[in-house]
Amino acid sequence: MDQNGRRRESGDVARELIEAAFRGDVAAATALCAPDVVLRIEGIQEVFGHDGVAQVIEFNGQVSSDVRVEIHRILSSGDTAAINRTTYLTIGGQRIELGVGSFFTVRDGLVCEWSDYQDMVEVTRALGH
Repeated sequence: MDQNGRRRESGDVARELIEAAFRGDVAAATALCAPDVVLRIEGIQEVFGHDGVAQVIEFNGQVSSDVRVEIHRILSSGDTAAINRTTYLTIGGQRIELGVGSFFTVRDGLVCEWSDYQDMVEVTRALGH
């Protein structure tokens, strides 16, 4: 619910989560997530709960700099939202532009599922893998 007691749209909740996560604000990001949230970065990892989301945000903060997110489109219907975005970041001196499709399920105003789909080849290479 928002400050006026209205139910927030799933797309608004998802946008706020993306913005908080990529500015490194763990407290704000986890406050937008259900305690049993599942975050899937397809083909890479799956984490659970506030601690899992916090670990991903903190890791990203440790290995990347100059992070910026540009949200292109948000589609939402009921408790489901999809966001098309580009994430810009620097890892190991290498500037990366990452196109991402994200899908969210919202329950009681909190994200309970977050799945990211992207080509991680450049990121993996920049991390030395």
